[in-house]
Amino acid sequence: MFSEEIKQAAQPILHDIQQHPFVQGIQAGKVPSAALAVYVEQDTCFLNAFAKVFAGALVKSQTKERMRFFSEQIQYSLADESAAHQILCDIAGIELAEHQHAEPRPLTALYTEHLFTAVREGDLLDIAAVVLPCPWTYNEISQAIVENAAPDNPFLPWIEFYQGDEEGAGDDSVTQLFAMLDEAAPKLSAQRKEEITHRFLRSCELEYDFWEQAYSQKDWKYRWK
Repeated sequence: MFSEEIKQAAQPILHDIQQHPFVQGIQAGKVPSAALAVYVEQDTCFLNAFAKVFAGALVKSQTKERMRFFSEQIQYSLADESAAHQILCDIAGIELAEHQHAEPRPLTALYTEHLFTAVREGDLLDIAAVVLPCPWTYNEISQAIVENAAPDNPFLPWIEFYQGDEEGAGDDSVTQLFAMLDEAAPKLSAQRKEEITHRFLRSCELEYDFWEQAYSQKDWKYRWK
């Protein structure tokens, strides 16, 4: 299936994400508080953009079923994931409210523009391709970590959050988005599949870069008010 082809193509990137010091730190139960703070503030920026992308997908949807699905993803992005942020803030000893209004850092700005480009230029398949790597890689990360994490790992609640739930988020959203691509694949030209694959892999690489941005605390070198 097409979904298996693009997941296979992304394996080198997924491997590097799983080996990244931030992700390895989650597995070990220890990540620098400063890195967690940057992650929370930038993920808040990212999820606000993610919700807008899902809103674009909702507008492009032709069935009530898909409209309902994308509506659920908007809710998940805007509200539900704050629970995951609170877990990280508790571990870092910081206040969530103080990290919810930051400006996007360089990689966050690049990633969100990549998403918005798919909404402006593409259709539902393009949008599915660019949003999939976020929930897909998080599911893969959580499944790998939970098998090796110690019972007293403070990140376990965060890890379990991304293993999927009963309300259409997490693993189920990944399944539905990949199914959307597989359903359309038989009618797609080789060139169209290549375009979708490129968008998917670019988002995968940007996921890696997002972890790196938080861990290295990379920010704009020059700022203007």
